[in-house]
Amino acid sequence: MRKWKPFCHLRKRLKALLKNETGVTLVELLAAIAILGIVIALAGSIHIFGQRQFLSQTESAGQANDLSHALTVMSTDLRRFSPDQVKVTSKNVIEISNSDGDFVPTYMQSGTQLMQGDAVLIDYISEFIAEDVYDEVNANIVGVDISIIVKSASPGVEAKTYQTKIYFRGAQPPEATATTDGGG
Repeated sequence: MRKWKPFCHLRKRLKALLKNETGVTLVELLAAIAILGIVIALAGSIHIFGQRQFLSQTESAGQANDLSHALTVMSTDLRRFSPDQVKVTSKNVIEISNSDGDFVPTYMQSGTQLMQGDAVLIDYISEFIAEDVYDEVNANIVGVDISIIVKSASPGVEAKTYQTKIYFRGAQPPEATATTDGGG
């Protein structure tokens, strides 16, 4: 009989606990659920903010990469020519002379795309500006000033403007021209 004695003792305690009617009231349960809901909403909003930030930064980095690539391609291509082989029209079209001496539109904006001939160089541009760069003494064309502006439709992504001046091989930039004439 001694073997069963400890279990009988637990049985008496269990009955006492079951008869005790203390517990959680409905008001306490509703308050706990409300606090839990607020905590979940805060955690969800932090997660959604992080996702939006990641998407805007990814798009911004992609735009910067595309702009850098476009300017690198244009710079490499345009520096192969002399100033008399490249012409910038009033419509911001860069034309390059072909082997027959005719000027062919090479870089231009078509809608929201920057075109290199018939191929798309970059998408989603809002403005492409090309202007001739002149030396200060002889008013000769020594290069091309190019600006590309990209504006995103996504919220939180800032507009980007990339600009470069490309000087032709053999032409002296304005600073070098001014110093060779004793100007500084």
